[in-house]
Amino acid sequence: MNQFLKIAIAEDKEYYYGEWFKRIYRMMTHNPVYQRGKYIIVARKAGYYSLNCNSILKIVLCFYYTRKKNILGEKLGIELGPNEFGRRIRIYHNNIVVNGGAIIGDDCELYGNNCIGNKGSDFGPLDAPILANSISIGVGAKVIGKVQIADNIKISSMSLVNKDLKESGALYGGIPVQMIKKL
Repeated sequence: MNQFLKIAIAEDKEYYYGEWFKRIYRMMTHNPVYQRGKYIIVARKAGYYSLNCNSILKIVLCFYYTRKKNILGEKLGIELGPNEFGRRIRIYHNNIVVNGGAIIGDDCELYGNNCIGNKGSDFGPLDAPILANSISIGVGAKVIGKVQIADNIKISSMSLVNKDLKESGALYGGIPVQMIKKL
């Protein structure tokens, strides 16, 4: 494994698993936070091996981690593609679907019942959203279409983002989304 992947997995373990006592407690009680962390780590490994399938061993590991990610994701209600999320992603609740062509930056937070996807067109490339760093998406918020979201943006609960959000450091909300205030 490369150095970037090792650092990203260490950061995920630190957040989702906690210190040794908390880790043991979360593991023994099948805590949802522990389970989501397990999913994120397996998804990172699946993404790494899918990009680096240059030997039989790596092809087998790609298949193994992808299958494990899909099984765990079905239990948790989380669907992420293998290569689309940055470091320190935080998933607070389940029922999250992210399009395979979407890109999520570092330090993003998904609060649950979120959909980040395209408009459902079958033609042309995947017109999926691109989220920059430090984005926070509230419960039930949807990001649909080929939109770009700037750094340090918070999207309130039950909002629909269907246009570019270029004003960095702001709170957006509503259907369709509009700026509520600068942060």
